[in-house]
Amino acid sequence: MPNTENLPDTENLPDTENLPDTENLRNTEKIHSTGNRRPPAAAPLAYHRLAHREPETAHWWRPLATVAATVLVYVGLLVLVGGVAVTAALLAGPDWLRLSESGIPDPRNAADLAVVFGPLALLAPAVVLGVRWGGGRAGTVHSVTGRFRWGLAARAAAVLVPLYAVGTAAVLLVFGPPDLTAPVLTTPLVTAIVVALVLVPAACAGEEYALRALPQQALGTWLRAPFWAIMLPLPLVVSGHLTDWSAAVDVAVCAVALGFLVWKTGGVELAVVAHTATSLAAVGAGMFVPAVLGGGTLDPLSLVASVPATVVATLGLTWWVSRTHGLRFLEPVRGDVPCPTS
Repeated sequence: MPNTENLPDTENLPDTENLPDTENLRNTEKIHSTGNRRPPAAAPLAYHRLAHREPETAHWWRPLATVAATVLVYVGLLVLVGGVAVTAALLAGPDWLRLSESGIPDPRNAADLAVVFGPLALLAPAVVLGVRWGGGRAGTVHSVTGRFRWGLAARAAAVLVPLYAVGTAAVLLVFGPPDLTAPVLTTPLVTAIVVALVLVPAACAGEEYALRALPQQALGTWLRAPFWAIMLPLPLVVSGHLTDWSAAVDVAVCAVALGFLVWKTGGVELAVVAHTATSLAAVGAGMFVPAVLGGGTLDPLSLVASVPATVVATLGLTWWVSRTHGLRFLEPVRGDVPCPTS
C-alpha cells in the first residue's frame, strides 16, 4: 500500500477554480495596450501638399471641384458687387463713371482704378470660398497654420512698402521727365488716392490667391515636387499680362519669385505684401506721370532695375524666413495643423 503520510493535504490546497485565467489576463492587457496606443502623428506638410493632411481632402477630383466652385463664386460676386457699384455710381452722378478717354487707365481717376483693381479684389474671397466648398478645406489656403499670419505680413510690409516707395521715387526723379511736377491736390485726386489704398492691396491679394495659392495647392494634390506647383501656372500668369516681351519677362520673373515665396514661407502673406509694395509704388508714380504705367508696356531698360530688385527682395525675404525658423535655404516652412473641413 502507498505511503499516504507523505501526500499533500488536499484540503489546504488553494481553490484553482477561483484563480484568474492568466491567459485571459495577458490577452486583456494586449487589448488595452493596443486600444490606448495613439496613432503616429502625421509629418508636417509643405504648403502645396496641405490637401494630403486629411484623406477626404486628397481625392484626385478635389482640385477640379475647387476650381469649379471658385469660378462660380467669382462670377456671382462680379454680378452682385458690380451691380451694387454701378447703381451707387449712377446715384452719385455721372462724374463717378467717367473713364479715361485715352483708353489707358489713369491712376488719378478713381473710376479707372475701380475698373482695373475692383474685379481683381474679388478673387481672394472667391478662392477662399472655393477651397472651402469645393476642396473641403477651411483656412489652409492662407498658410500652413490654417490662418492668415497678420504679424508676419505687417513686419514685412514695414520694410518693403517704404523701400519700394523710395526706390520708385528715386528712379522717377532721375529718369522721369524734366518738367516733373506734383499733381494738384483736388477732391477727385484725394478720392483716387483713397480708392488706390483700399483696392490695390485687395487686388494684389486676389492675384496671389488665384495665381499662386490655388494652382499650387491644386497641383500639389497630384504632384509631390514643388517645382511643378511653382512653374506650371507660369504660362497662365504671363498670358494674363501679355503685352510686349520686356513686360512678359518682368512678369515671369515676378511670378516665379512670388510662387517660390509662397512655397518657402508656407503661405501667401509675403507674396501679397511684396506684390502690394510694387503695385502701390507703380500707382503712386503714375499719379505724377500717368505715362509711367504705359498701358502695360515696359521699357526694356527697366529690366535692368526691376529684375535685380525682384531677385534681391526674394533672397532677402528667404534669408529672413530661414533664419527665423532655423531652416535651410531651400527648406520650406511646414505645418501639421489639421485641415478643418467645411
